[in-house]
Amino acid sequence: MASVLAESRQSIKHGIRGLLDLGAAATGLLQWHERRARSGLTILMYHRVLPAEACTDYPLASLVMPVDAFAQQVAWLARRCRVRPVAEALVELHCPAGDPRPLVAITFDDGYADNFEHAAPILEAAGLRATFFVATGFVETGAPFWFDRAADAWSRLTEQDRAGLFEEVAPGAELTPGLASWMSALKRLPVAERDRGVAAAMERAPGAFPNEQYAPMTPAQVAELAGRGHEIASHGIDHPILPLVDDDELKRELTESRARLAKWTGREITGFCFPNGDSDPRVAAATAGAGYAYGCSTEEGINEPSGDPFRLRRRPVSMQRVFGPTGRHSILGFRAEVTGQRERWR
Repeated sequence: MASVLAESRQSIKHGIRGLLDLGAAATGLLQWHERRARSGLTILMYHRVLPAEACTDYPLASLVMPVDAFAQQVAWLARRCRVRPVAEALVELHCPAGDPRPLVAITFDDGYADNFEHAAPILEAAGLRATFFVATGFVETGAPFWFDRAADAWSRLTEQDRAGLFEEVAPGAELTPGLASWMSALKRLPVAERDRGVAAAMERAPGAFPNEQYAPMTPAQVAELAGRGHEIASHGIDHPILPLVDDDELKRELTESRARLAKWTGREITGFCFPNGDSDPRVAAATAGAGYAYGCSTEEGINEPSGDPFRLRRRPVSMQRVFGPTGRHSILGFRAEVTGQRERWR
């Protein structure tokens, strides 16, 4: 019953949002936001591009985009925007090229194999290139990220097991024991405690963890993307939340990942993406000190020429945001997200 009510509320929400998008387009508000976007750099954040059937039951729906929907988005961007990798876009942001179209960068976090298999060919067919933030430990070892293991295990647990596990891992937490709360609780724990919680979930979940669904690119594929004109940038080694690690571990995450990517690609690595978007003055200073030219967050908004290069804002592109009430991809919804038209009423 609860799931039916949740789906009903979500459908109503999508319907209202779709009507607002139509109203914005009819009144010229959406077009005004598109013109306003020309003043800065819009950075879009993706993680994975998968066939539609693989997206249907994906535990972390905010991380996946169906192939067909991504192709539609790329086609629209190629027609309407100047799309550059982040490093190139930052240069153009400060030295305008005279092209009046909005300046946009497309980014992918983590380094999943589908970035190479699905996303890059779609981009290249449209004449576009992106920035891929690669976690070198993931690529080297193939060991799935803790958040993938945690979410996948949670999706296979019974409601009773979920409630018991949540109380065990986050006792006294004033949160509803759903997936979002489960992931949020784990993120706040010290690494050792977090890993114990993930292990407990995996032990109790029936069935086996589908490693093949969470495979990374290989070093050779990362190098090939660089050779095909995409920007390769760092996402650290093991994707820790950097404000929680000590100075030595912070330095290792920044310097060793940069060196490894430079070795794989034969190119200087100038970009960094803060895992989970988390940074603070200490982390930002260490990132600059390690030789990076910029750092991306998950804070939403547009990047103006006067902005902090180590606090670059990005707009997440997810199925929840760009699919309509009927479950179909909405290019109008995508336009509303890209231009920031929805930010005022979200």
